[in-house]
Order: sequence, then structure tokens, then C-alpha cells
Amino acid sequence: MKKDPKEIKGKIVDHRRVTPEYYVLKIQAPEIALSARPGQFIMVRLDDLHDPLLRRPFSFSRILPSKKKPGGGLAEGGFEVCYQVVGRGTARMTRLRKGERVDILGPLGRGFWREEGVERQLLIGGGIGIAPLLPWAEELAGKKGSAKGGAKEIRVEILLGGKNSDRVLGVREIKKLGLEPQIATEDGSLGLPGMVTDLLERELLSKSHKSTAIYACGPMPMLARVAQVAEQFDVPCQVLLESRMACGVGACLGCAVKIRAEGKDQMEPTSAPQGGLCGSEEEPEKSLREEMAVRISGAPFFRYGRVCKEGPVFRAQEILWE
Repeated sequence: MKKDPKEIKGKIVDHRRVTPEYYVLKIQAPEIALSARPGQFIMVRLDDLHDPLLRRPFSFSRILPSKKKPGGGLAEGGFEVCYQVVGRGTARMTRLRKGERVDILGPLGRGFWREEGVERQLLIGGGIGIAPLLPWAEELAGKKGSAKGGAKEIRVEILLGGKNSDRVLGVREIKKLGLEPQIATEDGSLGLPGMVTDLLERELLSKSHKSTAIYACGPMPMLARVAQVAEQFDVPCQVLLESRMACGVGACLGCAVKIRAEGKDQMEPTSAPQGGLCGSEEEPEKSLREEMAVRISGAPFFRYGRVCKEGPVFRAQEILWE
């Protein structure tokens, strides 16, 4: 059963730069680590000044399990998050030091789940999107080769991609799990030249894709292509969407994405996150006409799903890719 998120002050126990662009922040927070799952995330606020005002979402890149002490309480547990400097909030994060505390809300959202009866677990990550796959790779690798009660043995394969070698994360961590990642970079500086989705197509073409499941995280264009390839080969696929969000608990609707909603009445209104069916406060009637025109033309029905509550992990075919 999913537990309610907790708001705590987590203690920074390590903070390091792992590439010219990426940092890893290790936080001691046993209350959160106790129930954290791969694919879930936290919301971070740096201090009590509320500047920047809103929290920032960060996926777990490693989960350090907490254990209950014999006399009560929790032993030291925590997690790591990997981040890239993209604005004022993450720029301030680079100045955090060991021993400082940060305001954390989590764990939040729906994480990855193992597809039933599937042997081959294929993880594909692009850029900073590699980081949330690492705890899932660790969990799956722990089950690798195990087969109890007639269950099928599982195989774990990892595909990594980035613009260049500095954008490819987690290679050392993955090798420590006894796995050998395949890598593609757009400039050819590491692994094969090209896109990581090219590796995916090659893998599915060169080997039997029966009893295969895909788990992916990365830029939206990459995920859209992964979803297309998965549909082409009829392979179940889970995608972790990384989205801007203000609250992390489903209240603000700022992270809403279009979700397929087949079978609804053609003229039934569809809820939008703000201001009319297409998010327009100024021209709601125009928005309504455009929305109905899309439906009449035969395009899929859709609703708005909250990445923070219904995700961030979705089945790829649920998303209305645009």
C-alpha cells in the first residue's frame, strides 16, 4: 500500500560534481528512504527563505535503504539525486555543503513496476534521464537469474545515450552491478555514433523481442520515439516523464500531460488544466471548437493526467505524444 509522503529536513552527507554538467547530492533521510521506490521523486526547497519560492522535483538516482532499529527508530538511510544546472534554483544547489539541511517532501508519484512474465528487462536512458533508471537497474539486477516457484529468470540490458561523453551518466555504477551498458553518443565521442533509439531498434531487430519489456527515461522526443518503436514491435513499455511542477501533489495541475481516453462520448467535455479545454482563458469558445474539431476528425480522445500523481511513470501507449 502506498504511504503518504513526509516533509522533513534532510541532511546533506555528500555533494560532488560527476561530469562538467552534472552533480550528485546525497541526502540522509531515513523516513523517506524507508518507502522510496525506483521512479519516484522528491520535491526540494533549499531553505526557509522561500527563494526560489517553489520546490524543485528530483528523481531518485540511488536509494539507500533504511532499517528499523531494535529499540525503535530508523537506522541511517537516504538517497541520491542527480541534477543539471538549468536555472536559478539548481545554480544555488551547487553551493550546498556537507552538513547543511534541505526541506524535502516525498517520496512522491508512481514508480516503475515489473512487467509480469517478462524475461528481458531493457532499460534505455538519455542524458540526465539515465539517473532515475539507476535504482531500477539495481533492483532488477538483484533479481537477475533468480527463478522461484516457476517464475522466469530475468535478464537486464542497459542502453545509454547522450549528446557527448559528458552527457552519459552511470556507466561505472551499472558495471558495478555486473552489467555492461551499450552506449551511443550523437558526436561519437563514446560508444557508437548516433541516437540511443537507434540502439533500441537494433536490439529488437537482432534478437527475439518476445518476453521483453522496455523502461525508459530521457528527453520527450526520445521517449516519443521509444514509444513508437515499442508499439512497432508490440513490446510493453514504461516511460518516466520529467516535467516542471509546482506542488508535486496534484493540486496545481501545472505538470498535466495529454493521456489517451478512448471510448468516451464524442461530444463530452474534456477537463483541461487551466482556462478552457485547451488552456486558453481568453478564447474559451475557440478552444472548445478546436477541441471538438480534433475529435470529429478522428483523432484520439484525451484527458489531462498529472505527472506528479498518476506518474511520473506511465505506460507509453497511455501518452498522447505530440
